[in-house]
Amino acid sequence: MIHQIELCEPDKLHFDTENPRLAEFNGLSSATDQKILEYLWTNMAVDELVMSILAQGFFAHEPLYVVEENGRNIVVEGNRRLAAVKSILNPETVKNRMAKFLSKRDERVIQELKDGIPIIKLSSRKEAWRYIGFKHVNGAAKWGSYAKAQYIYSVHSQFKISLEDIAEQIGDSNNTVKKLYQGLMVIKEAESRVEFDPEDTYSGSLYFSHLYTAMGYDNVKKYLGLQLLEDGNVVIPKENNEQLKNFMLWLFGSGSEKVEPAVKSQNPDLRNLNKVLGNKEATIALLSSASLDEAFEIARGGSAIFEESLINAKRSIQKALANSPFYKGSEDLLRIAGTIADTADSLYKTMDEKCNGSKPKPKRLSED
Repeated sequence: MIHQIELCEPDKLHFDTENPRLAEFNGLSSATDQKILEYLWTNMAVDELVMSILAQGFFAHEPLYVVEENGRNIVVEGNRRLAAVKSILNPETVKNRMAKFLSKRDERVIQELKDGIPIIKLSSRKEAWRYIGFKHVNGAAKWGSYAKAQYIYSVHSQFKISLEDIAEQIGDSNNTVKKLYQGLMVIKEAESRVEFDPEDTYSGSLYFSHLYTAMGYDNVKKYLGLQLLEDGNVVIPKENNEQLKNFMLWLFGSGSEKVEPAVKSQNPDLRNLNKVLGNKEATIALLSSASLDEAFEIARGGSAIFEESLINAKRSIQKALANSPFYKGSEDLLRIAGTIADTADSLYKTMDEKCNGSKPKPKRLSED
């Protein structure tokens, strides 16, 4: 792809509301340039580029990619750099964010920016997809997972490029393109079938990686009836709509209904959710408003909890014994130790009876 670099005045360039990166945050699909500018400052470290441009000028070898749509020049690649340039030229538009840079605004750099910044004018968005995909999906300037998925979807659906070709062009050897696409397909199924709204998450952001990671767990797939097809599409039976609705709520919660998600972090919550969905009683508990931790305890079963508790108790007692030289004679602590000893005796007696029944009682076993 060889194109002529030309200069364009910054005030004639506009941010791209279709930028996949904006899809991760609510309410930006029809935002004004000013709102997008504020968003980029808040979330995309525009100040780093402001410092660089003020110090070295705008790098001519890094042009913005532009398409003309509805009579406007839309920057399809380089929105963060455009935000930095607009902020330098009009610092009042970002209020106090530019205060620390005002003394560094060199008139020579400002005039160069006013004269024009380098752009490459494209006939359509399709011309730039390989470059943008490599840079932001699998390259050094990676987007978040939801932005990547949105971009892959747009290239596949709008430009009719196969997922295999997309993966090959951007150097994806880990099947990431297909996984991201399939995750977005589940989002779209939920939107159309159970009224899921990606902009109504409890946190205000869509943690998409929770979804496409969870799709790799066996019990999650069984609960949803999820089939991941070779062509990248997904199948969730219509009769599993309620499961799909529950699953999306567990992952993302709901802002409008003030429902917190059950999954707070990928590790260990996704693994724990998978364990819960493999146990009917635990799943019912989660559906009945039990927390994920409570449902997970049910899924683990009493035997696992007992063993873990016993091992942890032993470690705690050994730690206390090792630090006993620091005991200063407190009667309260002595009573606590006595209670522990009595409890340990009762526990040993219960376990001994189950282990040996009416047989003669052996001496206490020790691992030490």
